[in-house]
Amino acid sequence: MSTPLSAETFTPLDDPDPATPGDPLVRLRYHYGQLLGAEDFSTEQRYFVLRRRLHNALLHGVGTVWGLRVSAVAGAEPATLQLHCAPGLAIDPLGREVFLPEAVCLDVSGLAATPFWQDLSPPPSAAAELPLEGEAEGEEEAGDPPAESRVRRVYVLLYYRACLSAPVPAVVPPCTETADAMVHSRVQDSYRLCLAAAPPADPAEPIRSLPLGQGPADPRSRLLDLILDPPLPLARFWSGQEEAPLLLAVVDLEPVGDPPAGMTLVGEVDNGVRAILPHLQAVASLALECRLDGAPAAAAFQVLGVSAGPGANAGSMTLRVSTSAAPLQSTLTDPAVRVLRLDPATGWTEAPVVNRTALATGIEIGIAEAWDGPTTYQLCLAGSGPAAIADSAGRLLAGVLGEPLPAGVGRDVYLSAHFDPAP
Repeated sequence: MSTPLSAETFTPLDDPDPATPGDPLVRLRYHYGQLLGAEDFSTEQRYFVLRRRLHNALLHGVGTVWGLRVSAVAGAEPATLQLHCAPGLAIDPLGREVFLPEAVCLDVSGLAATPFWQDLSPPPSAAAELPLEGEAEGEEEAGDPPAESRVRRVYVLLYYRACLSAPVPAVVPPCTETADAMVHSRVQDSYRLCLAAAPPADPAEPIRSLPLGQGPADPRSRLLDLILDPPLPLARFWSGQEEAPLLLAVVDLEPVGDPPAGMTLVGEVDNGVRAILPHLQAVASLALECRLDGAPAAAAFQVLGVSAGPGANAGSMTLRVSTSAAPLQSTLTDPAVRVLRLDPATGWTEAPVVNRTALATGIEIGIAEAWDGPTTYQLCLAGSGPAAIADSAGRLLAGVLGEPLPAGVGRDVYLSAHFDPAP
């Protein structure tokens, strides 16, 4: 869907909303033999439509739910520039769901030749770079007038709009024109994407402006104050007096040539100015660092723990390593399994490992020396590189239990423990 460039393109329209004004507190009470008319069915629809909007706005909030990324596509010859908005879904400040089923294109190549361009202002950074009044006067006296920034800032706005469609024959008084004998039978929830010279009011400003370090000390009391003294009357949601646009992006533009023969983008499209309304499961998953909205990923092959004890033969020790799956015996090689012992005089010394045996859920390691007193030791297992240990399913050893790693990634294990022969 492409929106042609014209002066009207950049002027927000009064989008019709057949559900407002309305009353979300009244619904029909049916009885036997009741005569129902069009207004009765409209009342029934308004009750549910407006109640849903109240739920969206007051319990969920306002902002982009998914998609709606605004990007710029530029052409070199001639200097064309298009703003593309990806498909997506948003909830506007009145709780209305705004859905874009397909990408929308705004061609701004000739924007500088429209009356709308005169309404735009330079971005704050460009305005700050202009010379001060005294400096400008000095330059003018020197015969070199100050250069004025040609950069202008526009705001990409998204509006809810309801469209009437599907005209059908209607019952009309006699002698009525044929064109008047038709009436629209459907209301299509739609949208309007346009540019504006100024940003809309922040729909969540009262919430974003909760005082920090002022008023009640605990967050619950501050929230309670906000809830008990709502900043806006609830009737705004069904009065039909507001357009309630959503700010999607901020774009800085500069015309090419004099007179302008095209348009170029200055910097990047700023999508970060918009309000966002993320999936609650996504927020919880980010906060807890685990997946909550479906079956968890397959458990990693990890080490659960290690213990040491005297070996079956005199002068030997046995280490038993617990793992979450059965190790593959062929991967328990000399460089993959090592044991270090702490010698108080010389520091860490490698203990002679004589055997490495795969168990159902672990590894048995034989050491050709006896630890007669308290001993600190380290277990070193390879989970990466050419000597990486794998389980019977081919998964690489991925650290110690609880280490968060992407699926299929291995990690070496360095696990310190202490052995005490005393009972």
